[in-house]
Amino acid sequence: MKYGVDIGHNCQPGDTGYVGIKNEDELNKEVGVKVMEKLKQLKHEVVYCTPSSDSSLSNSLYRRTNIANEEKVDFYVSIHFNGGGGRGTEVFAISESGKKIARRVVNEIAALGYINRGVKEGSFLYVLKNTKMPAILVEGGFVDSKEDMEIFNAENIANAIVAGLTGSFVHEKE
Repeated sequence: MKYGVDIGHNCQPGDTGYVGIKNEDELNKEVGVKVMEKLKQLKHEVVYCTPSSDSSLSNSLYRRTNIANEEKVDFYVSIHFNGGGGRGTEVFAISESGKKIARRVVNEIAALGYINRGVKEGSFLYVLKNTKMPAILVEGGFVDSKEDMEIFNAENIANAIVAGLTGSFVHEKE
């Protein structure tokens, strides 16, 4: 399987994430790098879809989806953390195949102790409506929630995302 992985935001100066108790850009990168490593360990092909810099949010989003579409990935996943006063995890999708995977991912993350906010309709999200393959956008928790940030562990969330995507687990080598 060929996965397109988008580490949300992380594209200075025009596309940065939410800052709360923790910084979304940092959490996205910490989890996203681990997700890519684990997918590769499971012998999947991984295409990194995050541009290194961009002048605007709209161009950053365009470039992410363009990479995935040009590389003809089989499945696209955008990794984020939420902000703005809430708790828990949710995953956005549009297609039925995307929603099926989204349910598995959100359930795996919720099993770590996060409130399960479920699968949400993502047709308003640029990266979901402009990719040509099934796609999800993961919100791993709220960066401004004390409870969510107390249970945050990048390794656990990466394992949950990979398990939801593939049905397999990869554990760190001791």
